[in-house]
Amino acid sequence: MKLKSSFALALGIAGAILFAYAPVSAKPIRIAIPGYNITQIAFFIARERGFFKEEGLDVELVQMTGTVANLALMTGEVPFTSVPTAAMTANLRGANLRVLFTTFERPLFWLYGQPQIREVRDLKNKKVGVGGLNQASYTLLRELLSNYGLEPNKDYTLIQAGDSAPRFMALTSGFIEATLMPLPWNFSAQEAGMQELVALSKADVTAPTGSIVLRDDLLRSEPQMVEQFTRATLKGLRYAIERRAGAIGALTQSLKIKEDLAAKGYDAARPALTTDGTMTEASQGKALDAVLKSAGVKEAPPLDRFFNFTVAKKVAADLQTKGWKP
Repeated sequence: MKLKSSFALALGIAGAILFAYAPVSAKPIRIAIPGYNITQIAFFIARERGFFKEEGLDVELVQMTGTVANLALMTGEVPFTSVPTAAMTANLRGANLRVLFTTFERPLFWLYGQPQIREVRDLKNKKVGVGGLNQASYTLLRELLSNYGLEPNKDYTLIQAGDSAPRFMALTSGFIEATLMPLPWNFSAQEAGMQELVALSKADVTAPTGSIVLRDDLLRSEPQMVEQFTRATLKGLRYAIERRAGAIGALTQSLKIKEDLAAKGYDAARPALTTDGTMTEASQGKALDAVLKSAGVKEAPPLDRFFNFTVAKKVAADLQTKGWKP
């Protein structure tokens, strides 16, 4: 009898030890992203370096268009998206979404012109290509050229020239005289002898990308999960800022591109990164103003209807207090 009791006790102790060291399953989380490109670098790094796992999260990046992502967010199919402009536009129609973190504050577009175009003002009375009149790049182009005193259909002619590849062909063939080029097409334009007129990644133009967007009610219903996701993403951003080689490696792995192209892309995009995932009120106002202009809305709603950086500021302060380094 005594032997049986000892055996049962040993089994109990062994079971307790096994239970204590059994791996805890990570919470599955899906975030809708517009595509696998450099704007998602903080999420790539957080996944590759295990920052999400450290927070007990198993994160899946799911590619969706901005419209589909918003629907998935509002119906609860995904808790997060990374598409702030679409969310802000939806808020104008009554949605209750918030931007609580952003990887990039300035847009990753470069204005390229034909070799004879030496500066932006040379585009007066010229043909400028856009992908479509409902795209974010069109709004950015109008805002940029307006800063130089050029207005569409008055000082220049807008030509809908399709996606990046067709626009590149239209530019190099002379069908249009300038267009905005995203990564990596800006490098192709440069190699083709086209003239870089403006790098929006360094310009006074605000357009957040690589953001964390969620329903406002999720902040109240699952504050711990939201904080965990934000903390891991901020670690990814900090790593991108401070570890160039590691960030390039993450881009090479996630985007399935060569290291030299990843390096060129990283260096071109680096100036547009935020330092801690937040935006000043002035920058928030600029981003909202661009959305309002695109939607034809004249009266600006309060900024807190679109942005809430409380969680991002909290996790940044926590990391600083703990002395966390990437």
